[in-house]
Amino acid sequence: MNIRLVFLILVIVAFASWTGFESYSQSTGLPLAQAYNDGFVNITQNTSAGTVPHQVNISNNGKDPITVVVGDVLSSESSQDLVIAENKTIKKNSTNIVLAYCLDPSQRAIPGVKLKVNGTSSDAIKQIIYGSNINDIKNATNAQVQIWILSSGVNFNIYSGEPVALVESQEINYTKLRQIVADAKTAISARFNVSADNIKNLNQNGTSNSSGVFDGFSNWLKSTTGI
Repeated sequence: MNIRLVFLILVIVAFASWTGFESYSQSTGLPLAQAYNDGFVNITQNTSAGTVPHQVNISNNGKDPITVVVGDVLSSESSQDLVIAENKTIKKNSTNIVLAYCLDPSQRAIPGVKLKVNGTSSDAIKQIIYGSNINDIKNATNAQVQIWILSSGVNFNIYSGEPVALVESQEINYTKLRQIVADAKTAISARFNVSADNIKNLNQNGTSNSSGVFDGFSNWLKSTTGI
């Protein structure tokens, strides 16, 4: 085959793929991680320690909408690490409040601190989030404690960081918190059919979101072209 013809075909395929990707990103939104890495996103902690669930402000300064999904992890060296608790699309040149659970009970959230995107949570944590009701404080608190157990172990310190702030903000005592923790352990064991000793293994199957945009584009391309 003529080398010029081969080159021309490659150029056409590359152009068609890029055009398709642009159309995909505009119709569904760029993944949060990609938009953040490209410098189009600012994320700020909005609520103080003890809030369940937390609120973060996500500003989209790019030309495309951004898709935020359950399990996206936000981190900070000085504030609380968070995991997104709802799916939301943020339009270009706009700011949205997004709800999130905290990951590390030893830390405390600090309003105004900038957060960075740091991968995605384990499948087990995502299941806890999907099974929770972020609009019901009791249900959300139970989910929050289950996430603490998955991320920090069944014997995490309830006398530090966010647990202390939670006791203060919800005006409960530590006897009540210990009961919530005990119920959370039972709920995790029942949900995943594991013993208390094996709960620690549930949080070891984290996944990376670096290929999410390509998987999404591939599915979109197949549905669009029928190939």
